[in-house]
Parts: sequence; C-alpha cells; structure tokens
Amino acid sequence: MEEKSLTVPGMWADHHVIKVRDVLCAITGVADVEAEAMPRTVKVRFDPARTNVAALAQELEAAGYSVGDLLQPDKHPRNKPEWASNGSRVTLTDQLDLAMSGDHRKY
Repeated sequence: MEEKSLTVPGMWADHHVIKVRDVLCAITGVADVEAEAMPRTVKVRFDPARTNVAALAQELEAAGYSVGDLLQPDKHPRNKPEWASNGSRVTLTDQLDLAMSGDHRKY
C-alpha cells in the first residue's frame, strides 16, 4: 500500500469532505481516505498496482474538485504552529430562543 496526501482547495465544508471521500472510496484500489475541511487535505491509502495519484486526481477533477500539490509529511498544515491558533468552534445558545422552544429542546 502507498499513502499520499493531496490538497483540495475547494473542500472547505463538511459536505465537500463527504463528496470527496465518496469519490475516492469508489475507485478500485483505494483502501482508506481521510479528508479534512479545515486544512483542505486528503490522505489516501491505495494499492499502486491498481491505481495511481493521477487517476485519483482525475476522478476528483471530474467531480468538480481541483487538486493542488502533493503534500510531504513534514509540510502538512497540522505540523505548522498556526494550526493551534485557529481556535475552537464554540456557539452560544440564545436563551430567549431556548425558552420559547419547548421542553423537548432544552439540553
């Protein structure tokens, strides 16, 4: 098995992650796909005897997702210090909305 990481600039939300995973998982020879929206990266594990990076990129292009550079392991966005500065995603519940929503919504 071979493992490659790709950048997919158009993959910026969860529905894009799902679509990219579905496209790549449908390719013969692909064993595993890990896609992340925030760094816009996809890690693909595949059998090089059955498929290659060019074929993966071609399928993504056909689905409407352009493929950027191949990432070297040490160049992955998660290995950069600014990765931790993106902060957490926290939302606050509007108390008025909660009060008017009924008991089934209180959590």
